[in-house]
Amino acid sequence: MSYIEVSDITDRIAEGIDMTSYIMEADEAVNDVAEELGVRNTTDIETSPLHYMVRRYAITYALMRMCQDALGVSNLPNPQSNKYLIAYNMYREQLQSQRKRISREMITGTVNATRDRANLMTATVFRG
Repeated sequence: MSYIEVSDITDRIAEGIDMTSYIMEADEAVNDVAEELGVRNTTDIETSPLHYMVRRYAITYALMRMCQDALGVSNLPNPQSNKYLIAYNMYREQLQSQRKRISREMITGTVNATRDRANLMTATVFRG
């Protein structure tokens, strides 16, 4: 089962490119994240609906891999101006940020209350 579909990828940089293989790689990347978080069986991954952050991670991974494969194809004299290099770096940074925010609860769909959600962007404040 695929976690994302071609229609989920809306970035214009992917227009005209067959994203099927990249979507398959993104599925494997989601499975790897799940395994890192202790989810050993892929059937334990909640897919209806797939958590927004997990879905964004898969889309970003697919786009990053597509840009990585497209690097150097344009043969531009100045590689720093290559749109695929610029997009690759952007997606790589987004992917790292998104990965830090994904929790086991997001993967398994066991987030039941707001207090259960992992918010790694906010520090705990102690007063006393």
